[in-house]
Amino acid sequence: MTRQGRGSRPNVPAWSIAFRAPDTTHAFQARVASATEGLWFEGDFEAIVSWNGAGNAARAGALARIQREIIRMASSVSVNFPLGDRGMAEAEIACAIAEARGFHEEKVREVAVSVSLTVDQEDLDLERERERVGPRSEVDRALHRVRMERVGELRRDVLSDPQVARVWWYVENPDLLHEIPKAGEALDMLAMLPEESTSEDTTRPEVGNDPVLDAFLSGLEEWEIPGVLDRLTTMLDGFERRDLVERLRERWPDR
Repeated sequence: MTRQGRGSRPNVPAWSIAFRAPDTTHAFQARVASATEGLWFEGDFEAIVSWNGAGNAARAGALARIQREIIRMASSVSVNFPLGDRGMAEAEIACAIAEARGFHEEKVREVAVSVSLTVDQEDLDLERERERVGPRSEVDRALHRVRMERVGELRRDVLSDPQVARVWWYVENPDLLHEIPKAGEALDMLAMLPEESTSEDTTRPEVGNDPVLDAFLSGLEEWEIPGVLDRLTTMLDGFERRDLVERLRERWPDR
């Protein structure tokens, strides 16, 4: 619990204490932001207000302003902490309120504030999962890069030479020498697969030899083909596939 005063207390007769207004205990709840976007602390606050003397209406207004200021200060502090640091956030909020210069209420002599933060367990689990997913994704991407580099090395250093490929397979599988004929065939097939390139491919497939497009247009009447090609070209333009549009135009230049 923290206390705030309004400076040095004036010298007042001891008998005047009996005429002071009683302290008011004002409890309220508010959600305050955490450092994790979309997740909140649940705050329980209690303010004990000592009055210099005020009517009910003045007290109600002062309590509302005090509550608003407490929530504002708590939010400005809690937003720096994830849900897992609930205890630290709670302590820092208490310190911030204690170190503030007061609530600037003329009728208020002193305010003592206590704060307790709680966290929904599902929100806490979600935050922890988020914390794990980021590093895990980086690790997965790094492992993928390593695997792809290994694939490139195998294509370049192993599969490019049939004899080296067979020796490599035997070294990896010394107990399967009897399978080397089948393995050799499989290695030869892998060597013939086209290697994907990360750079833009400027070469074009041979015009007039496109079995996919031929199958697509098979069975159409001659007079139906131009309309189908026009619609297909428009659709490919919408998907920004100019390469396929050019292939269509080269395959059927008169359509």
